[in-house]
Formats: sequence, structure tokens, C-alpha cells
Amino acid sequence: MTAAIASIIGWLWIAVMAFSEGEVLWGIGCLIISPLCLVYGIMNFQELKIPVLMLGIGLLARIGVAAAAFAVA
Repeated sequence: MTAAIASIIGWLWIAVMAFSEGEVLWGIGCLIISPLCLVYGIMNFQELKIPVLMLGIGLLARIGVAAAAFAVA
């Protein structure tokens, strides 16, 4: 649950920053196609370190939980 919340906050943070930088197409793309947030975040890593790390760590944690659940079942 915490990993999902961290991912969502990171995703929204990156999308809002794209809009605030005047890059409307990147902002719309981030809202519609969420992996674009990771691409935009990596391209602007100096300004978006924290949200990119939140998005990445949340994604990896969710993958780990899903793999563990799949292995148990």
C-alpha cells in the first residue's frame, strides 16, 4: 500500500512539474501514459530527483510484492 502511494505521489509530482515548466505536451503525456513520467523525470533528473526516486522505488516495491505473492501461490 505504501509503495503504491509513493508511486502515485511521484507520478503526480512529475506531471505537475512538467506543466509548471511550460511543457504542456509532456504533462498531458505523463497523465495519459504513466511510463512517460519516468522518461521525463530521467531527462530532468537534476530538478526531479526525489519524485523519480519515489516513482522508481515504489514501482520496484510493487513488483517485489507481486513476485512474492506469485511465488507463494
